[in-house]
Amino acid sequence: DTFVSGDRTGHRFRVRYYRGEQENQMQGKILFGPGAQGPPDRVHGGAMAAILDEAMGGVAWMGGHPVVAASLNVSFRNMLPLTTPCVVEAEIISVEGRKVQTRGVLRDRDGEIEFAKGTALFPSSPELTSPSSSLRQQTPMRDSMNIDIPAHRRRPKNRLQLLHLPHQPLPCRI
Repeated sequence: DTFVSGDRTGHRFRVRYYRGEQENQMQGKILFGPGAQGPPDRVHGGAMAAILDEAMGGVAWMGGHPVVAASLNVSFRNMLPLTTPCVVEAEIISVEGRKVQTRGVLRDRDGEIEFAKGTALFPSSPELTSPSSSLRQQTPMRDSMNIDIPAHRRRPKNRLQLLHLPHQPLPCRI
């Protein structure tokens, strides 16, 4: 269990990750619970950064790069009210040798409000193994989180696949 994905109660986060056919992009649905509170009734910036970190690292792993974080840069754009349905999007922007660079953004589910965005550098680590064989995939467009991503916000515009990252327990139900 990880800090982000390992919260089976949903007290901090409820998150589901998805990918399309392209290996360099992924998306997640997220709700921040009361355990992620910073300012009154708002999500703590560290909680938003943790989600971006996991999504940006997750897209690298999903692309076959076993990585660890070396640098994470996050810019906060708007305060995020607790329990606001959100999407996190992450993509690989470059791979040079062992260096994998990613970027991500946390938005409301309609894509109208940007709460935070970030970039990260993840060096691949030879001690780690790629999770490609352990990723379990399903193909729901709607799941137990009841957060629909509007068609114009789905990336890529093809069928989304649910991801369970290798360290992630089965998602909790809302």
